[in-house]
Amino acid sequence: MAQTMEQIVPTTADLVEHARGRDAEAFAALIRRYERVALSVAFSVTGNADAAGDVVQDAFLRAWQRLGDLKEPGSFATWLCGIARNLAIDMRRRDRHVRTSFDTAGGDALAIVDNRESADPLDELDRRERRQLVAQALRSLDDVTRPAVILRYYDGLSSKEIGEALGMSSAAVDMRLSRARQQLKKMLSPEEMSHG
Repeated sequence: MAQTMEQIVPTTADLVEHARGRDAEAFAALIRRYERVALSVAFSVTGNADAAGDVVQDAFLRAWQRLGDLKEPGSFATWLCGIARNLAIDMRRRDRHVRTSFDTAGGDALAIVDNRESADPLDELDRRERRQLVAQALRSLDDVTRPAVILRYYDGLSSKEIGEALGMSSAAVDMRLSRARQQLKKMLSPEEMSHG
């Protein structure tokens, strides 16, 4: 049975080539495909969802303007994430006074901790303290490991997908995630949390 054109999923390289010809639909497809990954990378640097959204919007605009600079069309994700990471770092440097979700108790970055409202004020206080500890633990990770952790545990990406987005091998991703798990486990162990 022959496939129709709608059933064929274009490769990233194909979409980039079409977008280079100023095909807005092809670029929109790239946005849909990589927006979430770029958001995770930007968020891992800024720690703020609104700031990450602004960064990604700027990153896609810059990517659209500079598609001709991309040497390997198939490496669009890595290139885009590099743009997003650099813009996020620039924003963080420029806006040092802006508080991030990593710095506050109620940030959406900390969804891995139970975030439900509670009628019991002591339960709510306990949850806020745990969110602060998780935020502190995430802040302790380096700028390459933090996005890998967020991409895996917040977005559910595979090591291969994370590696493609961050420009490293899946083995390197696995090694970073393993070290991060050990570091986070130690920092978030009951003994450490009771000393905090």
